[in-house]
Amino acid sequence: MSLPVRVTVTARVEAVTPKGDEGLLVEFLKLYRDSVQLVINKIWGLSEVQSRTELHVMFYSRLVKMGFKAHHVSEIYKRAKEVV
Repeated sequence: MSLPVRVTVTARVEAVTPKGDEGLLVEFLKLYRDSVQLVINKIWGLSEVQSRTELHVMFYSRLVKMGFKAHHVSEIYKRAKEVV
């Protein structure tokens, strides 16, 4: 008989930037974090969890105007859904 096992893994990430661009990376990460929180705040009180398509309709244009590329927007949706 095997029992289910739950494992939590923490990934250590190292970002490599051209010399002097560390500030841009930090600025991007702060904007990314704030954008995930924005999506969480907007969908938190909704009665049902939104699909990715519904999230796309609700947030895509706003996030792209903030400077995110499509793959970043997709990751923002994914992170927000994990929390909600």
